Amino acid sequence: MSEAAIRKAIKSGRITAQPDGTLDPEAVREAWIRGMDPARTAVRTGTQGAHAPVAAPEIQAQAAVEAELATTRVREILRAEGVVVEGELTFNHARTAEKVVQTWQRDQAYAREQGRLISADEAERRWADEVVQMRARLLAIPGECAFELSHLSKHDLSVIDRIVRDAMTAAADVQPA
Repeated sequence: MSEAAIRKAIKSGRITAQPDGTLDPEAVREAWIRGMDPARTAVRTGTQGAHAPVAAPEIQAQAAVEAELATTRVREILRAEGVVVEGELTFNHARTAEKVVQTWQRDQAYAREQGRLISADEAERRWADEVVQMRARLLAIPGECAFELSHLSKHDLSVIDRIVRDAMTAAADVQPA
């Protein structure tokens, strides 16, 4: 901080000098940080003093909903990383959440490049292939039993076949939790 910047901050009231004219370094540092937070500073647009147009109530309501969703999402991201935020969110909280998401995205891109991450369509195709192979292996059990256990009667093999098919039907009828 330059001396001119400090004088200007005192003149504007952002920093308060003590009665003897000295400054408390901690109070100055806090006031300076508070004044530098983009979430708390006024944006200079060149139209100072002009009245801003008032948005329609529907737009204001939509903006309020989107703001609530955004703050909820920032809290969820931080909570996933073990950071619990009590009270209001600050610019630093939002910035941290942004960096966390960027890291997640970079990790996903790297995993995709390495072939460790596949699309949902690819996962579905692979799972369907596995199910078809498992079905074929299960339906082959009675035939393998007939080959390995030649003393079994046709009735015994039909019972084994029915048991396998009943198990497959029961597995197919299970409702996902």
